[in-house]
Amino acid sequence: MTCPTCADGRPVKITLAEMRELGVHGVLVCCADYRCSHGMALNADCRPDDLRLSDLEPGFICRSCGRRGVDVRPDFNWNAKGPIGGMGYRSSIKDGPGHALEI
Repeated sequence: MTCPTCADGRPVKITLAEMRELGVHGVLVCCADYRCSHGMALNADCRPDDLRLSDLEPGFICRSCGRRGVDVRPDFNWNAKGPIGGMGYRSSIKDGPGHALEI
C-alpha cells in the first residue's frame, strides 16, 4: 500500500482536528535541511481544524539557514513548561494569509 503524497512528493499528513482528537495542541517545526535542523515548538490552536500538517510545511522559512520548507509533526509534550531536550523555545503561530512563517 502506498501513502498519499502532495504534488511535490511530500507525504500527506493528518489534519489538526485529528491531532486535537489525540489531545495534542502543539506542533514541532524543524528545518527540512538536515544540516541545519533548527526547530521550535508552536501552539497550533489558532489554525483551522481542516488544515493538514503537510499544508503548513511549505510556508515556513528557517531563520538560521534561509531555506523554505520544514517538517511539521505533532508535539506530544505540547503542554510542558520551558525548553524540551533540544528544542529552543515555544511560541504561537502568528501570521496572516499568504505570509511565510519563520522558525
